[in-house]
Amino acid sequence: MTPDQPAGSTRSFRGPAAGSGRRPPVDRQARLHALTVRLVAVVPRMTEVDARRHLDALAGTVSARLAWLDDHLTAYPDALRSGSSDAPAVFIRFAYTLHQAGYAVVVPACVDCEQVAAALPQRVEGGRVCARCARRRQAKECGRCGRRNPVRVHDSDGTPVCQNCWNRDPASWQTCTSCGYPGTVAARPNRKPICRRCYETPRVICARCSRSAVEAARTDAGEPLCAACRPAPRCGLCGREGRLKVRARDGRPGLCEACYRRTLFGVCDACGLIGKLATTGTQGGPRLCTRCRPVATRRCSRCGRDRRIIATWPIGSVCASCYAWTRRHPAVCLRCQGTQVLVGLDQQGQRICGPCAGLDIDYTCPACGRAGFVPRDGRCERCLAAHRAEELLTGTNGVIRAELRPLATALANTEAPDAILTWLRPGGPAEQLFRHLTEADAPASHELLDSWPQTLALHRFRQILVHVGVLPDRADYLERLGPWLDELLATRPAADGPLIHAWAHWAVLRRARHRLPVRPFTPHAAGWARTRIRAAIRLLAWIDAQHTTLADLTQTDVDRWLTEQPPESAYPAREFLHWARSRHLTGDVTIPKRRPRHIVTAISDDERWTHLRRCLHDATLPLPARAAGALLLVYGLPVSRISTLHADQITTEGNRILLRLGAHGILLPPAVADLLLAQRDAARTVSVLARSAPPATTWLFPGGFPGRPARDAVYRALRGNGLPHARHARSAALMTLAADLPAPILAALLDLHIATAVAWTQHAAHGRIQAVIATHASPANR
Repeated sequence: MTPDQPAGSTRSFRGPAAGSGRRPPVDRQARLHALTVRLVAVVPRMTEVDARRHLDALAGTVSARLAWLDDHLTAYPDALRSGSSDAPAVFIRFAYTLHQAGYAVVVPACVDCEQVAAALPQRVEGGRVCARCARRRQAKECGRCGRRNPVRVHDSDGTPVCQNCWNRDPASWQTCTSCGYPGTVAARPNRKPICRRCYETPRVICARCSRSAVEAARTDAGEPLCAACRPAPRCGLCGREGRLKVRARDGRPGLCEACYRRTLFGVCDACGLIGKLATTGTQGGPRLCTRCRPVATRRCSRCGRDRRIIATWPIGSVCASCYAWTRRHPAVCLRCQGTQVLVGLDQQGQRICGPCAGLDIDYTCPACGRAGFVPRDGRCERCLAAHRAEELLTGTNGVIRAELRPLATALANTEAPDAILTWLRPGGPAEQLFRHLTEADAPASHELLDSWPQTLALHRFRQILVHVGVLPDRADYLERLGPWLDELLATRPAADGPLIHAWAHWAVLRRARHRLPVRPFTPHAAGWARTRIRAAIRLLAWIDAQHTTLADLTQTDVDRWLTEQPPESAYPAREFLHWARSRHLTGDVTIPKRRPRHIVTAISDDERWTHLRRCLHDATLPLPARAAGALLLVYGLPVSRISTLHADQITTEGNRILLRLGAHGILLPPAVADLLLAQRDAARTVSVLARSAPPATTWLFPGGFPGRPARDAVYRALRGNGLPHARHARSAALMTLAADLPAPILAALLDLHIATAVAWTQHAAHGRIQAVIATHASPANR
């Protein structure tokens, strides 16, 4: 084997390759003057003082650097704006320094990775490359490990071998002169090989403490110093000695922690706002915030926007968002028929994978073999999500309980593992819930979850367990009231707790459970139950404040309670007071039924048709808002009913499209039918678990919780797009239908109670009578 000689590279400040003969002496002052004039004319906001200071810092004691920079700017006047890296290394360094100082110049980037760097040491065809890409260009596939690494040696048959494989090869070992065993040579003091086990860092005698130690620094006279005696660095701004937060680099002083924090925030010279500064002006440039600092951008070949480029593929340069999306959405390559990350184009313009496009980059996960995004640890996001789920679900005995295995399988097979990783992030609420579940002595059940603090994260976690089959389904909005009531009564006086608990369970919740088979318990019903319970608690607290009891309460006290409290807080206590009177817990007192403050008026027919035409034909509105608005304006369905429609309630019989609300189907008009069919086909939940494992019930308007419909989102979609209030629009639609249909037919079609249908029919008839009276009473008919 023969070791390869490292390829030569150009140093950061070296100029063009020297020609034959020696370069004539450089007139430093003339070059400085010419460059100063040119920079002031080309670079915005550049002064002569700043230009000369930057040039002096660049040149140092080598005046030839000024000549190389002047020759290049003379030949290419727009070099500071073109961004071309086909330039001397001294120009690359100078452009980078100006850019870091906040000046509007385009920094040349590496022609391979398009990353901006202070030094691009190696020239290639078309420009320069950074040190990493230079090593990548020199790298070859190792004949032993198969990885692409810089070549250390070649075998006798010419096969390249990387440094790691060469270190493990016994042929590269030598006998250590200290221990006598063969091994990799770490050093050769006095030309004698020493292995890594025996090698010790040379020690010197410290010039101050006279102890033997590893040399950490030297004095001005060149005497060695140990780490303890090494002088503390001095801050470049405040001058105090101590630990530096930022070391001195590229002409910028080292800063301590306090000075570094002060330089992060300040007034931006461009926008005048106070914020985090990207350039602090320590090199003479302007102080610019992160929003105003010029950033080198290029056109992304995928999205077409001018963005910061992070990668260059055969399809072109891509920005960060397009890079992440492409990596996370592999597809079938038309050439090799494999599922790969498509980063290239064939001659017909079809997307193909990297190997088929000639790019020697493999985006497959070494653990599972799937193509995708591999963020860390050599594993893709799907493998990381599965590992994270298994880690959280593993019990104290080192295994996952059989009842929790469906949850682990569902989390490992989601189509968006990045969302699962975010949900299961360390320190998040989901991690605590998983810990509580695996550390609990009892099996997973609704009763176990009810004993925990009731939070939104717990409600989502419970629904996920129901969706994957770990827990049975239940009327969740109704069953939540029990734990909520226990937490609420824990902060109340002990005398009030049993009374409120008995009334809530035997009156409010018992009636809701009795109606549950025929009337679903909605979030609105749960909110109304909470309102009544809170009103009863406030009434008992007010009675205690009056130094009386519920048994001694008089109607005068009740009337005073109604006048002192807001109506929204006082009148809901009517049901509790009625229950207490029927149980002989109080006297003959009552709270009257509150009259509505205003009567819900229906919108006019012209308004109704105007909004209906928007829903049917305005393609700029969101599809869920159009579909829900059409059902509201045509059939007067409440939002709570619209949001719980199933996709299979829309049926097809020949050429007819029917919507089945009750025992009979409603024949949909063609425009409404097309709108609902489009919503059914485009319905997509935001829950990644619901998309990966669709529930048995498909909702027409799916919600954020897996297996649950959207509720508030439908109402917000209607109000957010300028559609009328749901109650006003529903009144107009039902009055129109009730005026044309008998009450039994209206009740059968819309699945209404017969009493409700009769009330709407009477209301519509009364409205017609009032309209006729108003018409005959008008002056035009007299």
